[in-house]
Amino acid sequence: MTLEQLIPDVVDLKKPIYGKTLNVEWLLDSLRSNDKIYQKLHGDRAVKDLENDIKSLKRVTFYDVSGGKGFLSVVLRCTVHFVDSTSANDVYHTILKVPGLESIEEASKKSDHDMEEHSKNRDQHAFLMESHQFECDFYNTLAPILNGPCPKVYKTEELIFGKKEGVLHMEDLTLRGKTISHFENINLSQVKSVIKAIAHMHKNILTADKALWRGKFLKNQTAFVDLVSALDSMIEPLVKKSKREDAFVPLIEKLRKFYSNKDYTIFAAQQSFADLGMAPVLVHGDMHSGNIMWAIDEDGNIQNELAAFVDWQIMHEGSPMSDLSRFLTHCCDGVVRRQAETFAVEFYHECLTKEFGGKNVPYTVEQLKKAYNYAFLIQSFFAVAVTQIFFTSFEEKLPNQAVRNAFHSAGVLKALHLLEDADRLLEGEMKAVFEKYNV
Repeated sequence: MTLEQLIPDVVDLKKPIYGKTLNVEWLLDSLRSNDKIYQKLHGDRAVKDLENDIKSLKRVTFYDVSGGKGFLSVVLRCTVHFVDSTSANDVYHTILKVPGLESIEEASKKSDHDMEEHSKNRDQHAFLMESHQFECDFYNTLAPILNGPCPKVYKTEELIFGKKEGVLHMEDLTLRGKTISHFENINLSQVKSVIKAIAHMHKNILTADKALWRGKFLKNQTAFVDLVSALDSMIEPLVKKSKREDAFVPLIEKLRKFYSNKDYTIFAAQQSFADLGMAPVLVHGDMHSGNIMWAIDEDGNIQNELAAFVDWQIMHEGSPMSDLSRFLTHCCDGVVRRQAETFAVEFYHECLTKEFGGKNVPYTVEQLKKAYNYAFLIQSFFAVAVTQIFFTSFEEKLPNQAVRNAFHSAGVLKALHLLEDADRLLEGEMKAVFEKYNV
């Protein structure tokens, strides 16, 4: 006799979830079999559906909480109501992350830039299946090794288009964490929290069995290369709406050949750290504001501590400075980033040294600084390019035009500071790189 047969649910077990082929039965089975917290709190409680008793409000409900933040998935927050619930708060929340292209299509409709145009030569279904499988592999095999701030994943299903729907069933992090937007800022204490977490994960992967990961996750090293040719068309709407064309245009004209050169992006992502004699690590790959959840207090206010890094779909083997550069360029305004860059690399090395117990640290500060510069010269231009696209999705959530204008101005200045610093770097320490790839 199965657990479901023993528990007298009053629910339509075959009810699809959010119009998908996944149903309530699948969700309840996963909760009761895999989620230890659910097992402890609610393991033998029966679930009752809304359709069976509208007045009692005992049901399983679900809604999309992804809000367009994830371009490769829809995130569903599922709420389980019980037959014997004693109050409206006597429920259980859990998350289903379902891979899909809906968010890409929605963002493309809202954006001035045709996001689909530059992926027309890519088999999007194959890319989505591969990205989903990478994330499943990560949570099933690599997350326990990294032992970092990651969500608990209870069950994964592979995606096979036309045959099987993919899903990740995970804990509901909205109960203990929040993300911020590209246009909101963080502080230096939060920067240090992220650096500590990155160093901790790097130590764990560097000391793990290489057979588990080395050479198995290479493809996403160049995940953003296809977008290099699109950078100009992504940056153009920002410049037009910036009211700062006099500052932007000279920098863009000077740097356009460099940031449009795919050869540099490939070199920096695949080879630069190896040329510096640095061992690779496992890279998250997309450490922007929407993929970093900050801890919250009992009133829901964001704290300085991390709750989790989410969305590991494009994780890959790569430079130890890749995630740090993406984090600082995408999550900080120019003031915070420039301050952080005065200590970030040294602080990472200090944290890594502590993780290794003061011995056999695989990198020098000099190597790390050079690796950061290589990575910065990829991430800075991408951070500029996504500014207007992100704002198009963000502005509808703002209460009035004055607030919209303030956030947009902050985003414009953040982008301008990135271009200024990339220019300064290419005129100075990285001048040889500029001369080689500015063609």
